[in-house]
Amino acid sequence: MSAKTTDGSKKSPKKFEKTNKQIRKQAKKQGMIVISNRTRLFIDGRPNRRWWFADAKSGILVSEEHGLCDDEALAKLARFNKQPKDSELF
Repeated sequence: MSAKTTDGSKKSPKKFEKTNKQIRKQAKKQGMIVISNRTRLFIDGRPNRRWWFADAKSGILVSEEHGLCDDEALAKLARFNKQPKDSELF
C-alpha cells in the first residue's frame, strides 16, 4: 500500500463527519428536516451518504427522490439559502 493511500484513508473519516455536521447545521438554520441513510457509499473512492430534505413545517420533501450525495446536498442547501422565501415575495 502506498503512503498516499494510507494518508488519504486517515483523513476521509474526519472529513466525512465534518460534512455530516455541516449539512445538518445548514439545514436546521433553513428550517428543514434532514434524513440520511447513515451508510457509507463509496463514490469515486470516497465515503458519501445519501441525504433528503423536508420542510420542517409541512413535512413535504424538497429534495430529489433518489437522495443527494454529500457534495450535492451542500450545493442544494446553498441554492435554498439564496432563494427568496415566500414571506419576502409579498
